[in-house]
Amino acid sequence: MSSQTETIKERLNILDVVSEYVKLEKAGKAYKGKSPFNNEKTPSFFVHPDKGFFYDFSAGFGGDIFTFIEKIERIEFPEALKLLAEKAGVPLEYSQQAQQEQSERARLLELMDLATKWYEVQLRKNKEVVNYLLERGLTKETIVSFRIGFVPDGWRGIYDYLKSKKFTDREIERAGLAVSKEGSGYYDRFRSRIMFPLFDGRGRVVGFSGRIFGDETKGAKYINSPEGPLFDKSKVLYGYHTAKSAISKEDYCILVEGQFDVILSQQSGYQNTVAISGTGLTQEHIAMIQRFTDTLYLALDSDRAGIKATRRSVIIAYQHGMHVKIIRLKDGEDPADTIRRSKEAWNVAVMDPKDYLDYRIELAEKDDLNFEAKQKLVQKDLFQFVVFTKSATTRDYMLQKIALFLGTSVDAVRNDFEHYTPEEKLDTQSQDRKRIHNQNEKDMQKELLFLITYIEDGFPDDWQEVKDDVQEKYKNIFGKDYLEDVEQLSKEELAMGIFVIEEKESEREFKYFYQQIQALFTALHLEQLEKESQNIQNEIRKMQILKPGELPKELLQKSIDIRKKIDS
Repeated sequence: MSSQTETIKERLNILDVVSEYVKLEKAGKAYKGKSPFNNEKTPSFFVHPDKGFFYDFSAGFGGDIFTFIEKIERIEFPEALKLLAEKAGVPLEYSQQAQQEQSERARLLELMDLATKWYEVQLRKNKEVVNYLLERGLTKETIVSFRIGFVPDGWRGIYDYLKSKKFTDREIERAGLAVSKEGSGYYDRFRSRIMFPLFDGRGRVVGFSGRIFGDETKGAKYINSPEGPLFDKSKVLYGYHTAKSAISKEDYCILVEGQFDVILSQQSGYQNTVAISGTGLTQEHIAMIQRFTDTLYLALDSDRAGIKATRRSVIIAYQHGMHVKIIRLKDGEDPADTIRRSKEAWNVAVMDPKDYLDYRIELAEKDDLNFEAKQKLVQKDLFQFVVFTKSATTRDYMLQKIALFLGTSVDAVRNDFEHYTPEEKLDTQSQDRKRIHNQNEKDMQKELLFLITYIEDGFPDDWQEVKDDVQEKYKNIFGKDYLEDVEQLSKEELAMGIFVIEEKESEREFKYFYQQIQALFTALHLEQLEKESQNIQNEIRKMQILKPGELPKELLQKSIDIRKKIDS
Protein backbone atom coordinates (compact mmCIF):
# COMPACT_ATOMS: atom_id res chain seq x y z
CA MET A 1 0.00 0.00 0.00
CA SER A 2 2.92 2.39 0.68
CA SER A 3 4.01 2.25 -2.97
CA GLN A 4 0.46 3.21 -3.96
CA THR A 5 0.45 6.22 -1.62
CA GLU A 6 3.78 7.35 -3.07
CA THR A 7 2.41 6.97 -6.61
CA ILE A 8 -0.58 9.10 -5.66
CA LYS A 9 1.69 11.76 -4.17
CA GLU A 10 3.77 11.78 -7.35
CA ARG A 11 0.69 12.26 -9.54
CA LEU A 12 -1.11 14.80 -7.36
CA ASN A 13 0.48 18.07 -6.32
CA ILE A 14 -0.68 19.01 -2.83
CA LEU A 15 -1.06 22.62 -3.99
CA ASP A 16 -3.63 21.63 -6.63
CA VAL A 17 -5.60 19.52 -4.14
CA VAL A 18 -5.62 22.11 -1.35
CA SER A 19 -6.48 24.92 -3.79
CA GLU A 20 -9.84 23.25 -4.40
CA TYR A 21 -10.71 24.08 -0.78
CA VAL A 22 -8.56 27.11 0.15
CA LYS A 23 -7.69 30.35 -1.67
CA LEU A 24 -3.89 30.53 -1.63
CA GLU A 25 -1.34 33.20 -2.56
CA LYS A 26 2.40 32.89 -3.16
CA ALA A 27 4.54 33.60 -0.10
CA GLY A 28 8.21 32.96 -0.90
CA LYS A 29 8.68 29.26 -1.60
CA ALA A 30 5.35 28.48 0.06
CA TYR A 31 1.71 29.41 -0.48
CA LYS A 32 -0.38 31.07 2.20
CA GLY A 33 -4.10 31.41 2.94
CA LYS A 34 -6.72 31.52 5.68
CA SER A 35 -7.31 28.35 7.67
CA PRO A 36 -10.13 26.14 6.36
CA PHE A 37 -10.40 24.66 9.86
CA ASN A 38 -10.72 27.84 11.94
CA ASN A 39 -12.20 31.29 11.41
CA GLU A 40 -9.29 33.71 11.25
CA LYS A 41 -8.62 37.20 9.92
CA THR A 42 -4.86 36.84 9.44
CA PRO A 43 -3.77 33.96 7.13
CA SER A 44 -1.71 31.34 8.97
CA PHE A 45 -2.25 28.33 6.71
CA PHE A 46 0.77 27.30 4.61
CA VAL A 47 1.30 24.84 1.77
CA HIS A 48 4.78 23.77 0.60
CA PRO A 49 4.26 22.09 -2.78
CA ASP A 50 7.96 21.27 -3.24
CA LYS A 51 8.08 19.37 0.05
CA GLY A 52 4.54 18.00 -0.11
CA PHE A 53 3.04 19.22 3.19
CA PHE A 54 0.66 21.81 4.67
CA TYR A 55 0.69 23.35 8.12
CA ASP A 56 -2.07 25.28 9.87
CA PHE A 57 -0.66 27.42 12.69
CA SER A 58 -4.13 28.44 13.91
CA ALA A 59 -5.24 24.81 14.24
CA GLY A 60 -1.83 23.55 15.37
CA PHE A 61 -1.43 20.63 12.96
CA GLY A 62 -0.27 19.75 9.48
CA GLY A 63 0.64 16.80 7.30
CA ASP A 64 0.69 15.45 3.79
CA ILE A 65 -1.98 15.30 1.11
CA PHE A 66 -3.75 12.39 2.84
CA THR A 67 -3.88 14.18 6.21
CA PHE A 68 -5.41 17.23 4.55
CA ILE A 69 -8.19 15.24 2.87
CA GLU A 70 -8.89 13.32 6.11
CA LYS A 71 -9.25 16.61 8.01
CA ILE A 72 -11.14 18.65 5.42
CA GLU A 73 -13.54 15.86 4.39
CA ARG A 74 -13.71 14.46 7.95
CA ILE A 75 -13.06 10.90 6.79
CA GLU A 76 -10.71 8.09 7.81
CA PHE A 77 -7.49 7.19 5.94
CA PRO A 78 -8.95 4.33 3.83
CA GLU A 79 -11.61 6.68 2.47
CA ALA A 80 -9.05 9.44 1.84
CA LEU A 81 -6.86 6.92 0.04
CA LYS A 82 -9.74 5.84 -2.17
CA LEU A 83 -10.78 9.44 -2.92
CA LEU A 84 -7.26 10.53 -3.88
CA ALA A 85 -6.60 7.32 -5.82
CA GLU A 86 -9.65 8.03 -7.98
CA LYS A 87 -8.52 11.64 -8.47
CA ALA A 88 -5.01 10.48 -9.45
CA GLY A 89 -6.23 7.61 -11.62
CA VAL A 90 -4.32 5.06 -9.54
CA PRO A 91 -5.95 1.62 -9.25
CA LEU A 92 -5.75 0.37 -5.67
CA GLU A 93 -4.29 -3.07 -5.11
CA TYR A 94 -5.34 -5.18 -2.15
CA SER A 95 -4.16 -8.50 -0.77
CA GLN A 96 -6.26 -11.53 -1.60
CA GLN A 97 -7.73 -11.52 1.91
CA ALA A 98 -8.46 -7.79 1.73
CA GLN A 99 -10.07 -8.22 -1.67
CA GLN A 100 -12.25 -10.99 -0.28
CA GLU A 101 -13.28 -8.86 2.71
CA GLN A 102 -14.01 -5.88 0.45
CA SER A 103 -16.06 -8.06 -1.87
CA GLU A 104 -18.06 -9.52 1.04
CA ARG A 105 -18.65 -6.08 2.53
CA ALA A 106 -19.80 -4.71 -0.83
CA ARG A 107 -22.24 -7.62 -1.19
CA LEU A 108 -23.64 -7.05 2.31
CA LEU A 109 -24.05 -3.32 1.70
CA GLU A 110 -25.91 -4.09 -1.52
CA LEU A 111 -28.10 -6.57 0.37
CA MET A 112 -28.93 -3.99 3.06
CA ASP A 113 -29.83 -1.37 0.47
CA LEU A 114 -32.17 -3.79 -1.33
CA ALA A 115 -33.74 -4.81 1.99
CA THR A 116 -34.32 -1.13 2.82
CA LYS A 117 -36.05 -0.60 -0.53
CA TRP A 118 -38.25 -3.65 0.09
CA TYR A 119 -39.25 -2.36 3.52
CA GLU A 120 -40.01 1.07 2.01
CA VAL A 121 -42.34 -0.55 -0.55
CA GLN A 122 -44.13 -2.50 2.19
CA LEU A 123 -44.67 0.73 4.12
CA ARG A 124 -46.31 2.42 1.16
CA LYS A 125 -48.69 -0.53 0.88
CA ASN A 126 -49.82 -0.11 4.51
CA LYS A 127 -51.81 3.10 5.06
CA GLU A 128 -52.34 2.28 8.73
CA VAL A 129 -48.62 2.44 9.44
CA VAL A 130 -48.17 5.56 7.30
CA ASN A 131 -50.98 7.27 9.20
CA TYR A 132 -49.39 6.25 12.52
CA LEU A 133 -46.11 7.90 11.47
CA LEU A 134 -47.94 11.04 10.34
CA GLU A 135 -49.80 11.13 13.66
CA ARG A 136 -46.44 10.96 15.44
CA GLY A 137 -45.55 14.22 13.71
CA LEU A 138 -43.44 13.01 10.78
CA THR A 139 -44.00 14.50 7.34
CA LYS A 140 -44.06 12.38 4.18
CA GLU A 141 -40.83 14.05 3.05
CA THR A 142 -39.13 13.08 6.34
CA ILE A 143 -40.36 9.48 6.06
CA VAL A 144 -38.79 9.28 2.60
CA SER A 145 -35.51 11.02 3.53
CA PHE A 146 -34.91 8.73 6.53
CA ARG A 147 -35.94 5.72 4.38
CA ILE A 148 -38.38 4.44 7.01
CA GLY A 149 -40.04 1.16 6.09
CA PHE A 150 -42.27 -1.61 7.39
CA VAL A 151 -42.06 -5.40 7.56
CA PRO A 152 -45.39 -7.29 7.62
CA ASP A 153 -46.17 -10.06 10.08
CA GLY A 154 -44.74 -13.01 8.16
CA TRP A 155 -42.04 -15.60 8.68
CA ARG A 156 -39.98 -15.32 5.48
CA GLY A 157 -40.90 -12.09 3.67
CA ILE A 158 -37.48 -10.45 3.45
CA TYR A 159 -35.69 -13.82 3.39
CA ASP A 160 -37.58 -14.99 0.28
CA TYR A 161 -37.09 -11.63 -1.42
CA LEU A 162 -33.32 -11.62 -0.85
CA LYS A 163 -33.04 -15.24 -1.95
CA SER A 164 -34.77 -14.23 -5.20
CA LYS A 165 -32.00 -11.65 -5.64
CA LYS A 166 -29.37 -14.45 -5.47
CA PHE A 167 -28.10 -13.76 -1.95
CA THR A 168 -27.00 -16.80 0.07
CA ASP A 169 -28.35 -17.98 3.42
CA ARG A 170 -25.01 -17.08 4.99
CA GLU A 171 -25.11 -13.52 3.62
CA ILE A 172 -28.69 -12.92 4.79
CA GLU A 173 -27.84 -14.27 8.24
CA ARG A 174 -24.58 -12.27 8.51
CA ALA A 175 -26.53 -9.13 7.60
CA GLY A 176 -28.70 -9.84 10.66
CA LEU A 177 -31.97 -10.16 8.75
CA ALA A 178 -32.56 -13.90 9.14
CA VAL A 179 -32.20 -16.37 11.99
CA SER A 180 -31.47 -20.06 11.48
CA LYS A 181 -33.60 -22.61 13.28
CA GLU A 182 -32.40 -26.20 13.42
CA GLY A 183 -34.55 -28.39 11.23
CA SER A 184 -36.66 -25.45 9.99
CA GLY A 185 -34.27 -23.45 7.82
CA TYR A 186 -34.36 -19.67 8.20
CA TYR A 187 -36.96 -17.14 9.31
CA ASP A 188 -37.06 -13.33 9.40
CA ARG A 189 -35.61 -11.63 12.47
CA PHE A 190 -37.99 -8.66 12.13
CA ARG A 191 -41.75 -9.20 11.83
CA SER A 192 -44.62 -6.68 12.07
CA ARG A 193 -42.26 -3.78 12.78
CA ILE A 194 -41.64 -0.25 11.58
CA MET A 195 -38.10 -0.38 10.21
CA PHE A 196 -35.65 2.45 10.85
CA PRO A 197 -32.45 1.96 8.80
CA LEU A 198 -29.23 2.61 10.72
CA PHE A 199 -26.66 4.40 8.58
CA ASP A 200 -22.89 4.71 8.74
CA GLY A 201 -21.17 8.08 8.39
CA ARG A 202 -21.38 7.87 4.60
CA GLY A 203 -25.12 7.25 4.58
CA ARG A 204 -24.97 3.52 3.83
CA VAL A 205 -27.42 1.19 5.60
CA VAL A 206 -25.53 -1.07 8.03
CA GLY A 207 -28.36 -2.23 10.29
CA PHE A 208 -31.96 -1.71 11.39
CA SER A 209 -33.96 -0.79 14.44
CA GLY A 210 -37.44 -2.27 14.33
CA ARG A 211 -40.32 -0.83 16.40
CA ILE A 212 -43.18 -3.23 17.02
CA PHE A 213 -46.48 -2.27 15.39
CA GLY A 214 -49.84 -3.63 16.46
CA ASP A 215 -50.00 -5.96 19.47
CA GLU A 216 -47.13 -4.73 21.66
CA THR A 217 -47.36 -7.79 23.89
CA LYS A 218 -45.88 -9.96 21.12
CA GLY A 219 -42.31 -8.90 21.69
CA ALA A 220 -39.86 -6.19 22.71
CA LYS A 221 -40.84 -2.66 21.75
CA TYR A 222 -37.60 -2.23 19.81
CA ILE A 223 -35.25 -4.81 18.29
CA ASN A 224 -31.91 -3.81 16.77
CA SER A 225 -29.78 -5.69 14.29
CA PRO A 226 -27.19 -7.97 15.92
CA GLU A 227 -23.58 -6.86 15.65
CA GLY A 228 -21.80 -8.26 12.62
CA PRO A 229 -19.52 -7.37 9.69
CA LEU A 230 -21.43 -4.12 9.05
CA PHE A 231 -23.09 -3.12 12.30
CA ASP A 232 -21.23 -2.16 15.48
CA LYS A 233 -23.57 -0.35 17.88
CA SER A 234 -20.66 1.36 19.62
CA LYS A 235 -19.75 3.07 16.33
CA VAL A 236 -23.20 4.02 15.02
CA LEU A 237 -25.12 7.20 15.86
CA TYR A 238 -28.61 7.40 14.39
CA GLY A 239 -28.96 10.50 12.20
CA TYR A 240 -25.19 11.11 12.10
CA HIS A 241 -24.92 11.02 8.30
CA THR A 242 -27.41 13.89 7.97
CA ALA A 243 -26.22 15.73 11.09
CA LYS A 244 -22.48 16.08 10.41
CA SER A 245 -22.46 19.37 8.52
CA ALA A 246 -24.99 20.93 10.93
CA ILE A 247 -22.94 19.86 13.97
CA SER A 248 -19.89 21.54 12.44
CA LYS A 249 -21.81 24.69 11.51
CA GLU A 250 -23.64 25.07 14.85
CA ASP A 251 -20.60 23.89 16.86
CA TYR A 252 -22.66 21.67 19.17
CA CYS A 253 -24.33 18.28 18.95
CA ILE A 254 -27.67 17.31 20.51
CA LEU A 255 -27.74 13.72 21.76
CA VAL A 256 -31.14 12.06 22.29
CA GLU A 257 -32.30 8.49 22.93
CA GLY A 258 -34.69 7.39 20.19
CA GLN A 259 -35.27 7.45 16.45
CA PHE A 260 -38.42 9.57 16.73
CA ASP A 261 -36.49 12.07 18.88
CA VAL A 262 -33.82 12.45 16.19
CA ILE A 263 -36.25 12.61 13.28
CA LEU A 264 -38.58 15.18 14.81
CA SER A 265 -35.68 17.30 16.11
CA GLN A 266 -34.00 17.35 12.70
CA GLN A 267 -37.37 17.97 11.04
CA SER A 268 -37.96 20.98 13.32
CA GLY A 269 -34.67 22.59 12.28
CA TYR A 270 -32.11 21.01 14.63
CA GLN A 271 -30.27 18.86 12.12
CA ASN A 272 -27.35 18.62 14.55
CA THR A 273 -29.25 15.89 16.48
CA VAL A 274 -28.16 12.24 16.80
CA ALA A 275 -29.02 9.22 18.97
CA ILE A 276 -27.21 6.17 20.28
CA SER A 277 -28.43 2.79 18.98
CA GLY A 278 -28.93 0.05 21.55
CA THR A 279 -26.04 0.98 23.85
CA GLY A 280 -24.70 3.69 26.12
CA LEU A 281 -22.52 6.52 24.86
CA THR A 282 -19.07 5.13 23.97
CA GLN A 283 -15.67 6.67 23.37
CA GLU A 284 -16.12 5.77 19.68
CA HIS A 285 -19.29 7.87 19.64
CA ILE A 286 -17.41 10.72 21.31
CA ALA A 287 -14.65 10.50 18.69
CA MET A 288 -17.28 10.71 15.92
CA ILE A 289 -18.83 13.81 17.45
CA GLN A 290 -15.47 15.44 18.20
CA ARG A 291 -14.60 15.47 14.50
CA PHE A 292 -17.04 18.38 14.32
CA THR A 293 -17.45 19.88 17.80
CA ASP A 294 -16.38 19.67 21.44
CA THR A 295 -19.78 20.71 22.79
CA LEU A 296 -22.50 18.16 23.59
CA TYR A 297 -26.11 18.84 24.62
CA LEU A 298 -27.86 15.87 26.26
CA ALA A 299 -31.64 15.51 26.00
CA LEU A 300 -32.33 12.15 27.64
CA ASP A 301 -35.39 10.99 29.58
CA SER A 302 -35.93 12.43 33.06
CA ASP A 303 -37.02 9.16 34.71
CA ARG A 304 -34.66 7.22 37.00
CA ALA A 305 -33.08 5.30 34.09
CA GLY A 306 -32.74 8.50 32.08
CA ILE A 307 -30.99 10.31 34.94
CA LYS A 308 -28.49 7.45 35.25
CA ALA A 309 -27.93 7.44 31.48
CA THR A 310 -27.40 11.21 31.54
CA ARG A 311 -24.85 10.88 34.32
CA ARG A 312 -22.91 8.13 32.51
CA SER A 313 -22.93 10.16 29.29
CA VAL A 314 -21.73 13.31 31.05
CA ILE A 315 -18.88 11.38 32.66
CA ILE A 316 -17.56 9.84 29.43
CA ALA A 317 -17.94 13.15 27.57
CA TYR A 318 -16.03 15.00 30.33
CA GLN A 319 -13.36 12.29 30.24
CA HIS A 320 -12.67 13.17 26.64
CA GLY A 321 -12.54 16.91 27.20
CA MET A 322 -16.00 17.85 25.95
CA HIS A 323 -18.18 20.71 27.18
CA VAL A 324 -21.51 19.26 28.29
CA LYS A 325 -24.93 20.83 28.82
CA ILE A 326 -28.28 19.26 29.72
CA ILE A 327 -31.50 20.09 27.86
CA ARG A 328 -34.17 20.07 30.57
CA LEU A 329 -37.60 18.87 29.46
CA LYS A 330 -41.00 18.77 31.12
CA ASP A 331 -41.33 15.78 33.47
CA GLY A 332 -42.46 12.65 31.66
CA GLU A 333 -41.62 14.01 28.20
CA ASP A 334 -38.95 13.02 25.71
CA PRO A 335 -37.81 15.36 22.89
CA ALA A 336 -40.38 13.87 20.47
CA ASP A 337 -43.20 14.52 22.97
CA THR A 338 -42.04 18.10 23.52
CA ILE A 339 -41.76 18.86 19.81
CA ARG A 340 -45.20 17.40 19.07
CA ARG A 341 -46.68 19.45 21.92
CA SER A 342 -44.89 22.68 21.03
CA LYS A 343 -41.93 23.40 18.77
CA GLU A 344 -41.51 26.63 20.70
CA ALA A 345 -41.07 24.66 23.95
CA TRP A 346 -38.31 22.61 22.28
CA ASN A 347 -36.65 25.81 21.00
CA VAL A 348 -36.68 27.29 24.52
CA ALA A 349 -35.26 24.09 26.05
CA VAL A 350 -32.42 23.89 23.51
CA MET A 351 -31.59 27.58 23.87
CA ASP A 352 -31.42 27.34 27.68
CA PRO A 353 -29.35 24.22 28.48
CA LYS A 354 -28.25 23.55 32.08
CA ASP A 355 -24.92 22.64 33.59
CA TYR A 356 -25.05 19.15 35.10
CA LEU A 357 -24.82 20.54 38.64
CA ASP A 358 -27.81 22.86 38.14
CA TYR A 359 -29.75 20.06 36.42
CA ARG A 360 -29.28 17.61 39.33
CA ILE A 361 -29.98 20.22 42.02
CA GLU A 362 -33.16 21.25 40.19
CA LEU A 363 -34.36 17.62 40.08
CA ALA A 364 -33.45 17.06 43.74
CA GLU A 365 -35.30 20.15 44.92
CA LYS A 366 -38.44 18.91 43.18
CA ASP A 367 -38.11 15.65 45.12
CA ASP A 368 -38.00 17.61 48.41
CA LEU A 369 -35.12 15.54 49.85
CA ASN A 370 -34.16 15.65 53.53
CA PHE A 371 -30.68 16.78 54.61
CA GLU A 372 -29.20 13.25 54.74
CA ALA A 373 -30.43 12.45 51.22
CA LYS A 374 -29.06 15.75 49.92
CA GLN A 375 -25.71 15.09 51.54
CA LYS A 376 -25.59 11.62 49.97
CA LEU A 377 -26.35 13.13 46.54
CA VAL A 378 -23.52 15.60 46.97
CA GLN A 379 -20.99 12.94 47.98
CA LYS A 380 -22.06 10.30 45.47
CA ASP A 381 -22.76 12.55 42.51
CA LEU A 382 -22.26 16.32 42.59
CA PHE A 383 -18.68 16.43 43.93
CA GLN A 384 -17.75 14.11 41.08
CA PHE A 385 -18.44 16.88 38.58
CA VAL A 386 -16.81 19.63 40.60
CA VAL A 387 -13.60 17.57 40.21
CA PHE A 388 -13.90 17.82 36.42
CA THR A 389 -13.86 21.62 36.52
CA LYS A 390 -10.41 23.04 35.84
CA SER A 391 -11.11 26.67 36.75
CA ALA A 392 -10.61 27.32 40.47
CA THR A 393 -13.07 30.23 40.31
CA THR A 394 -15.79 28.12 38.68
CA ARG A 395 -15.12 25.28 41.09
CA ASP A 396 -15.59 27.59 44.08
CA TYR A 397 -18.78 28.98 42.55
CA MET A 398 -20.09 25.40 42.22
CA LEU A 399 -19.26 24.69 45.86
CA GLN A 400 -21.23 27.82 46.85
CA LYS A 401 -24.23 26.46 44.92
CA ILE A 402 -23.91 23.14 46.75
CA ALA A 403 -23.73 24.94 50.09
CA LEU A 404 -26.93 26.82 49.23
CA PHE A 405 -28.56 23.53 48.22
CA LEU A 406 -27.57 21.90 51.54
CA GLY A 407 -28.35 24.98 53.60
CA THR A 408 -24.92 24.95 55.21
CA SER A 409 -21.77 27.09 55.18
CA VAL A 410 -19.48 27.26 52.16
CA ASP A 411 -16.45 26.57 54.39
CA ALA A 412 -17.99 23.27 55.51
CA VAL A 413 -18.62 22.22 51.91
CA ARG A 414 -15.09 23.25 50.90
CA ASN A 415 -13.69 21.17 53.74
CA ASP A 416 -15.72 18.11 52.68
CA PHE A 417 -14.62 18.56 49.06
CA GLU A 418 -10.95 18.73 50.04
CA HIS A 419 -11.29 15.26 51.58
CA TYR A 420 -13.33 13.85 48.68
CA THR A 421 -11.90 11.03 46.50
CA PRO A 422 -13.84 10.14 43.34
CA GLU A 423 -13.28 6.38 43.75
CA GLU A 424 -15.78 5.41 41.08
CA LYS A 425 -13.65 7.11 38.45
CA LEU A 426 -10.09 6.36 39.51
CA ASP A 427 -9.52 3.35 37.24
CA THR A 428 -11.09 4.93 34.17
CA GLN A 429 -9.24 8.18 34.65
CA SER A 430 -5.99 6.26 35.08
CA GLN A 431 -6.56 4.49 31.75
CA ASP A 432 -7.36 7.77 30.06
CA ARG A 433 -4.25 9.42 31.49
CA LYS A 434 -2.19 6.46 30.29
CA ARG A 435 -3.56 6.91 26.77
CA ILE A 436 -2.73 10.63 26.83
CA HIS A 437 0.75 9.97 28.25
CA ASN A 438 1.52 7.47 25.51
CA GLN A 439 0.52 10.00 22.89
CA ASN A 440 2.57 12.72 24.57
CA GLU A 441 5.66 10.52 24.60
CA LYS A 442 5.32 9.94 20.86
CA ASP A 443 4.89 13.66 20.24
CA MET A 444 7.87 14.51 22.46
CA GLN A 445 10.05 12.02 20.57
CA LYS A 446 9.10 13.58 17.23
CA GLU A 447 9.75 17.09 18.51
CA LEU A 448 13.13 15.92 19.74
CA LEU A 449 14.00 14.49 16.31
CA PHE A 450 12.91 17.72 14.60
CA LEU A 451 15.06 19.84 16.96
CA ILE A 452 18.12 17.60 16.59
CA THR A 453 17.84 17.68 12.80
CA TYR A 454 17.35 21.45 12.86
CA ILE A 455 20.42 22.28 14.96
CA GLU A 456 22.52 19.65 13.16
CA ASP A 457 21.98 21.59 9.91
CA GLY A 458 21.62 25.12 11.29
CA PHE A 459 24.40 25.12 13.94
CA PRO A 460 26.96 22.55 12.71
CA ASP A 461 29.86 23.79 14.88
CA ASP A 462 27.79 23.93 18.08
CA TRP A 463 26.27 20.54 17.24
CA GLN A 464 29.68 18.86 17.17
CA GLU A 465 30.26 19.91 20.79
CA VAL A 466 27.04 18.34 22.09
CA LYS A 467 26.57 15.53 19.57
CA ASP A 468 27.96 12.72 21.74
CA ASP A 469 25.93 13.80 24.77
CA VAL A 470 22.69 13.96 22.76
CA GLN A 471 23.32 10.61 21.08
CA GLU A 472 24.06 8.92 24.41
CA LYS A 473 20.92 10.29 26.10
CA TYR A 474 18.75 9.35 23.12
CA LYS A 475 20.13 5.81 23.08
CA ASN A 476 19.61 5.44 26.84
CA ILE A 477 15.92 6.28 26.45
CA PHE A 478 15.03 4.65 23.13
CA GLY A 479 17.74 1.98 22.83
CA LYS A 480 18.98 3.06 19.40
CA ASP A 481 20.66 5.84 17.43
CA TYR A 482 18.45 8.85 16.72
CA LEU A 483 19.29 8.59 12.99
CA GLU A 484 17.38 5.30 12.82
CA ASP A 485 14.23 7.09 13.97
CA VAL A 486 14.82 10.10 11.71
CA GLU A 487 14.87 7.71 8.76
CA GLN A 488 11.47 6.35 9.84
CA LEU A 489 9.87 9.79 9.47
CA SER A 490 8.31 10.55 6.11
CA LYS A 491 10.04 13.29 4.14
CA GLU A 492 6.89 15.44 4.40
CA GLU A 493 6.70 15.01 8.18
CA LEU A 494 10.35 15.90 8.70
CA ALA A 495 10.14 18.91 6.37
CA MET A 496 7.01 20.09 8.16
CA GLY A 497 8.66 19.80 11.59
CA ILE A 498 11.65 21.85 10.44
CA PHE A 499 9.34 24.42 8.80
CA VAL A 500 7.39 24.97 12.03
CA ILE A 501 10.62 25.53 13.98
CA GLU A 502 11.86 27.98 11.36
CA GLU A 503 8.59 29.93 11.32
CA LYS A 504 8.27 30.12 15.10
CA GLU A 505 11.84 30.23 16.36
CA SER A 506 14.10 31.44 13.52
CA GLU A 507 15.54 34.27 15.65
CA ARG A 508 16.60 31.96 18.48
CA GLU A 509 20.21 31.09 19.27
CA PHE A 510 21.67 27.59 19.59
CA LYS A 511 21.49 27.73 23.41
CA TYR A 512 17.68 27.97 23.30
CA PHE A 513 17.30 24.89 21.09
CA TYR A 514 19.75 22.89 23.17
CA GLN A 515 17.80 23.78 26.32
CA GLN A 516 14.61 22.57 24.60
CA ILE A 517 16.32 19.27 23.78
CA GLN A 518 17.48 18.83 27.39
CA ALA A 519 13.98 19.61 28.67
CA LEU A 520 12.51 16.94 26.37
CA PHE A 521 15.09 14.40 27.55
CA THR A 522 14.14 15.16 31.17
CA ALA A 523 10.42 14.77 30.44
CA LEU A 524 10.96 11.50 28.56
CA HIS A 525 13.15 10.15 31.35
CA LEU A 526 10.46 10.96 33.93
CA GLU A 527 7.92 9.23 31.72
CA GLN A 528 10.08 6.09 31.77
CA LEU A 529 10.48 6.26 35.54
CA GLU A 530 6.70 6.60 36.00
CA LYS A 531 6.14 3.51 33.88
CA GLU A 532 8.79 1.59 35.78
CA SER A 533 7.21 2.65 39.07
CA GLN A 534 3.79 1.52 37.90
CA ASN A 535 5.18 -1.88 36.83
CA ILE A 536 6.76 -2.38 40.26
CA GLN A 537 3.52 -1.43 41.99
CA ASN A 538 1.72 -4.03 39.89
CA GLU A 539 4.30 -6.64 40.89
CA ILE A 540 3.87 -5.74 44.56
CA ARG A 541 0.09 -6.17 44.29
CA LYS A 542 0.55 -9.57 42.61
CA MET A 543 2.92 -10.69 45.39
CA GLN A 544 0.44 -9.61 48.06
CA ILE A 545 -2.30 -11.67 46.39
CA LEU A 546 -0.15 -14.75 45.82
CA LYS A 547 1.70 -14.61 49.14
CA PRO A 548 -0.43 -12.65 51.65
CA GLY A 549 1.44 -11.57 54.73
CA GLU A 550 4.84 -11.80 53.04
CA LEU A 551 6.53 -8.41 52.62
CA PRO A 552 8.21 -7.94 49.16
CA LYS A 553 11.11 -5.91 50.63
CA GLU A 554 13.21 -5.79 47.46
CA LEU A 555 10.35 -4.52 45.33
CA LEU A 556 9.35 -1.98 47.98
CA GLN A 557 12.90 -0.63 48.10
CA LYS A 558 12.96 -0.36 44.31
CA SER A 559 9.70 1.54 44.40
CA ILE A 560 11.07 3.95 47.02
CA ASP A 561 14.28 4.52 45.01
CA ILE A 562 12.36 5.29 41.82
CA ARG A 563 9.99 7.69 43.60
CA LYS A 564 13.04 9.54 44.97
CA LYS A 565 14.40 9.90 41.43
CA ILE A 566 11.02 11.18 40.17
CA ASP A 567 10.66 13.67 43.01
CA SER A 568 14.25 14.90 42.92
